[in-house]
Amino acid sequence: MTVVLASVAFWASITYRLIGDDGKPEVIQGRARYRRLKTSERKALDRRIRANRLTPDLRAGIRKQLDAPDCNFTARERTEIEADLAAEPITDAQFLQEVLVDWDLRDKAGQAIAFTPAMKEQLCEDCDGFEAALVRGYSDAQEAASKPQETEKNSVAPSGTGS
Repeated sequence: MTVVLASVAFWASITYRLIGDDGKPEVIQGRARYRRLKTSERKALDRRIRANRLTPDLRAGIRKQLDAPDCNFTARERTEIEADLAAEPITDAQFLQEVLVDWDLRDKAGQAIAFTPAMKEQLCEDCDGFEAALVRGYSDAQEAASKPQETEKNSVAPSGTGS
């Protein structure tokens, strides 16, 4: 039996900052829709993101630790570290290919910008930092979802009298 707890995708706010025509900062707000990942997909994606931070020197240092006779990693830790070392790094473009499915964006005239793979490629090429803003929208939404206490802390407390 399949249980559906949520839709297959979710909307998240995106903010793209650029230098405006008058030299002052300009902020473009919108929303992007991202594919909701299965646990195994998210873990694989997280592993590829972590691989981006593994420089050759860092990889060599980790490998040296794993191969040391006095290595005290558990079998599970060793398996995870080996998998991280084997993971291919991921680019922002590859990341968006995996998760971005739609957006709600408007141009300066207020006209909707239709989401297509070609338009995504064009905007990511023409507008430096736009691709990063799309990636940041996903990661910000994931981070907010993993910190429910922040939402509760900043919410209005329920009335003690029920009104």
